[in-house]
Amino acid sequence: MRRFYIFFFTIILCFCSTIVGLYAQENDSINKKELGLSTLLNDIRQQQINDSLERQKLQHEIASLKSQNSPKKENLKQQLNNFDEENNLRKQQLKIKVDSIKKNTKRYAVAPFNDTLFYIYNKLGSSLAKDRAYNVVSRIENLYEDDFVKVDSFKIENNEISADIVYKDLIITSITELDALLEGKSKEEIATQYLKLIQQAISKERADNSITKVLIRTGLVLLILVVFSILVYFINRLKRYGTNRLLAERTERIKDVKIKNYVFLTSVQKTRIFINTINIARWGLIVLIAFIMLPIVFSVFPFTQSWASNLIGLFTKPLKKAVFAIWDYIPNLITVFVILFVMRYAVRFVKYIFNEIDKGKLEVNGFHREFAMPTFTIVRFLLQAFTLVLVFPYLPGANSDIFKGISVFIGVLFSLGSSSAISNIIAGLVITYMRPFRIGDRITIADKTGVVIEKSPLVTRLRTIKNEEITIPNSSILSGNTVNYSTFSEEGICFQVELTVGYEEPWQRIHELLLNIPTRIARVNQLPAPFVLQKKLDDFYVLYELNVYISKSGEIELAKSEIYQHILNDFLAAGIEMNGPHLFAKLDHVPQYQPKNTDK
Repeated sequence: MRRFYIFFFTIILCFCSTIVGLYAQENDSINKKELGLSTLLNDIRQQQINDSLERQKLQHEIASLKSQNSPKKENLKQQLNNFDEENNLRKQQLKIKVDSIKKNTKRYAVAPFNDTLFYIYNKLGSSLAKDRAYNVVSRIENLYEDDFVKVDSFKIENNEISADIVYKDLIITSITELDALLEGKSKEEIATQYLKLIQQAISKERADNSITKVLIRTGLVLLILVVFSILVYFINRLKRYGTNRLLAERTERIKDVKIKNYVFLTSVQKTRIFINTINIARWGLIVLIAFIMLPIVFSVFPFTQSWASNLIGLFTKPLKKAVFAIWDYIPNLITVFVILFVMRYAVRFVKYIFNEIDKGKLEVNGFHREFAMPTFTIVRFLLQAFTLVLVFPYLPGANSDIFKGISVFIGVLFSLGSSSAISNIIAGLVITYMRPFRIGDRITIADKTGVVIEKSPLVTRLRTIKNEEITIPNSSILSGNTVNYSTFSEEGICFQVELTVGYEEPWQRIHELLLNIPTRIARVNQLPAPFVLQKKLDDFYVLYELNVYISKSGEIELAKSEIYQHILNDFLAAGIEMNGPHLFAKLDHVPQYQPKNTDK
């Protein structure tokens, strides 16, 4: 436990030292920036002083010459004119440079009562710009709190370094030449402007917070709340009136919405939709009135006026941002529409070509008709994927990290969760072009026999003779064997019937009995002629196989049943048993051994 406390306090000390280091590093960075700004402003100010001294020197030399039209005096005047032109050009360049400095320099607002009076850009002595602004705000607020302070007693004191706004012995703020340089005025003009702003701010705040003003504003807030309550009351009354009218006239005016014989919306559902719409409109109006009322309430008191602007900004800023985003997106939206329009008609053209092939109107050597629609599905998918690739860069937020992360996440989910589905799709495509069977063919897959009723990209469906539907994945079909009974059904499909007879019966007689049966069955073909094979000579019986041809593969089981019926009848009439004899061993009963009695 002691080690845990030591470890915990060590982490806290490291964290605190890191925070202190970062804070010190930030202060050093700000100090360096403001020191560089002060140095730059001092250089500009020194250049102004040098220009002023140079101009005064030229004017003094011109005034010292007694001759009015001497060449030297004319030369000096020309130099003065040239200097003035250069000075004007430097002033314009200086103004551009100062504006750039103000734009790229962080400023700190002097806002004692949530109302910005002026800004401070540069440091003064060892005080940073942020500290200067904080100190000025504190002094103004302290003067406001003092009921005996007279704002008319504020005055300006000028010295060589700055123009100070003072009250008695307290310096409220100081305006240096560097501050004046950034504002483009003299320090005396800046000081006069700041003095008026400070006096007006304190006087206005005192007037706003007087008891009379507070009572008036409180009454105004209560009046606004009463008006809001009255409006909400009338909105609720209007909502109840509308709901009652709907329920009263539901059976008379509100009818079912029908599309031919299909009832799309019943009157009850329609009434419920109207009632929900009225509720939504009611809450929408209440929220809208509250949104209008709240800024008015907040703007009544000076200390909540900033809340009003912030509340309005919560709605106006996102709305403004959305409007500008939509406006900026219009060119990309037009591009997306053009791409979708072109690709839509490209897909229609491809579909028309493959439809013509499917109907047999257009023939392509080596391309069968049944390939048409599956190939169209592949081409359509590729065109849609290509369209998505073209459109993706023009989608809003396509280059954002969030959009990219979601795309990667969806791709990983698709790759992990759809491996078997993809294998079935690929197998379905391969089966399509292999052409092992078509819709309506009777086939056997593994041990399942039936008629093909559907071929989809994922599965193949069979209907058995018992009217059962069997769904088989395409990957299983591709990996196994498929028997198609319908490919050569016109020439006849051979099926077999097996039976076993003992050796006591001559094989010629068995052949004769078996070959007489197909001639009496209408389902089977007489050509090719049926034939009999001896399949196996077992220990006790012979395995015979009757081979018969049939055209309709779906009737094989029925034909087998009829053949078995005739076999039973004919063999029974001929006195032939159709079971192979087996050897049976009979064991005599042997009494258990009993020991002799040795006592006798």
